[in-house]
Amino acid sequence: MLRSNRSLDPIDPAAAIEQVQLLRDGSKEVRGFGYSIEWEERKSRAFGLNRFPQRIQFDTQDDYVRFVGRQAEFAGFASAVTRLRAEFPELEGWLRSHRQLLIESASETEGLLHVLRYFREHPRPGWFARELPLPVDTKFIERHQRILRDWFDLVLPPHTIRSDESHFERRYGLSYAETHVPVRLLDLALQAELKCPWSELSLPIAALGSLAARAVRAIVVENKVNLLTLPCLSRTIALGGLGCAVIDLRYVSWLATTPLTYWGDLDVEGFEILSSLRSVFPQTRSILMDTRALERWRSLAGPGTSRHRDIPPHLTAGESEAFLFCRDNNLRLEQERIPNVEALEMLIQNCNSAADETTMLR
Repeated sequence: MLRSNRSLDPIDPAAAIEQVQLLRDGSKEVRGFGYSIEWEERKSRAFGLNRFPQRIQFDTQDDYVRFVGRQAEFAGFASAVTRLRAEFPELEGWLRSHRQLLIESASETEGLLHVLRYFREHPRPGWFARELPLPVDTKFIERHQRILRDWFDLVLPPHTIRSDESHFERRYGLSYAETHVPVRLLDLALQAELKCPWSELSLPIAALGSLAARAVRAIVVENKVNLLTLPCLSRTIALGGLGCAVIDLRYVSWLATTPLTYWGDLDVEGFEILSSLRSVFPQTRSILMDTRALERWRSLAGPGTSRHRDIPPHLTAGESEAFLFCRDNNLRLEQERIPNVEALEMLIQNCNSAADETTMLR
């Protein structure tokens, strides 16, 4: 019910009468659907004895839906709710709290039900999504990951879900195109030991994890050209940066016992990536990611992305200070802007300081 809160203009009776007539013409009384008007007969100085609109209301749900022109949309939503409640009562709470998302997806209900039924009967199928024998197009699951993630978590048995994974395919047991990591073997002797015919290659995460790498050092470098210009270093494997996907290196088990160095951009995002890597490998050192580097090459810095974030949780005191300086001054010092000779000299010093650690791991 909507109470009328507008007074009629006594100075312009003709306009007031026209407004009332327009209100009546749009009402259920005239159109057969929509709002109903409750009239009140009273006498006023400007209009004499007359009927005035006191309040308007929609008597039925259909009156309102037809009035706003959303009959088809509402019918689709109502049908989706009915079908989901009947077949998957576990979704009741979700249906109540995600009305708009369901409205937007109502036309895809049939396909979503096919997917949900299939995963309930065949959890963790181990196929690519487009290989599943479903009457939907090959990109259907990819397009609807947001809603399917919610539904799978509510409907599938908990033991079939990898709750530690946010990656959709890994979480629900689908095959996927693995992330490839650029790799450089910086030591010819190590290359021979690993029986690898190439010093430079790209490997899926799982293949990288299967390398028989023992008593080595690892360097993660974000910029590709910087990776390609690294010098020869004893028993050292260099990995190309993955950006925010650096967390996937947790599947490379031999890194857990490897002295690890990270070299990325001096900006908010670079420090967030460093923090993510160190959350998995606490032994990670950084290089050229402190206030000394910022002060030395401040003239080479450009504007950052203006993101205002809290200090990531896995930074050292020096890294945190540099993070705050980059954030508060909106700075980005890209690693490729640092003079290559000086950068590599510091990298070699850093690796040499970790040599004893590597020797101990042999």
